[in-house]
Amino acid sequence: MAIKTRWFIVAALAVGVVVGPSKAVAQARNPVLTAKPPGDGTPIPRTADGRADLSGFWNKASHPNTSAPVEPLPFTEDGLRAFNNVANLIDPTGTCLFPGIPRVNSSPYPMEIIQLSDRVVFLYEYMHNFRVVWTDGREHRPTWPTTLMGDPVGRWEGDTLVIDTVNLSGKTWLDSHGNRHSDELHVIERWRRISANEVWYEATIHDPKFYTESWTTGWVMPLAPDDWEVMEYACTDNNKDMEEGHLEPGALDGSGRDGTALATPRTYPAGASDRTR
Repeated sequence: MAIKTRWFIVAALAVGVVVGPSKAVAQARNPVLTAKPPGDGTPIPRTADGRADLSGFWNKASHPNTSAPVEPLPFTEDGLRAFNNVANLIDPTGTCLFPGIPRVNSSPYPMEIIQLSDRVVFLYEYMHNFRVVWTDGREHRPTWPTTLMGDPVGRWEGDTLVIDTVNLSGKTWLDSHGNRHSDELHVIERWRRISANEVWYEATIHDPKFYTESWTTGWVMPLAPDDWEVMEYACTDNNKDMEEGHLEPGALDGSGRDGTALATPRTYPAGASDRTR
């Protein structure tokens, strides 16, 4: 496996560097959108029962600001206050807190999807995380505790996997732009294979405490190269920024706050690594 090559590609994506005509890089830089685009025309793989198959290794890449095409967001007073308070807070992932939903899907590093007849399993390299989403008709667990990744249940709408996640902790952020959510967050995700090489991912944010109405964005995830697989990711191993007190407050994408519903431009040089802040 070309480990050095992959790490170079992923790191370049994280800081917005174009490293050449690599197909993996070009595909992984798909923008955040408000509607599903057409696929590339290649045939959609299907399971034995005829359903579109999400299985495979996928290059999630990095989408720091998942609200970009729908800004300004419809904040409540509490939501606007939380959005601007990001300037005074350290991003939760800086202290190795799980990213939550939907942020785990806009963070870099590959993932594997395993589609079974009664569940879909997501194996994430980032934060060495996983999700098991049952599609057998069960409801949300009445005794499920509030967690960072929440309580997901799934259902199929044709070829689209719909995941309904509740019981999410208010400790996570929605993305690296510092978009926030409360403990009333309810996320509806839609996963659809749109070609042999692409999956469309969409997340709808319901949070009446922080937003006056729901909002939806999504992006295309390209199929990873054949020699990629999920590797170890240990956030706490040699994490000198956290151990030595180098973490600084503010959004990881470098955007600032001025009290309004729109962030100010980046506050550190383009090309600097988010992970050094």
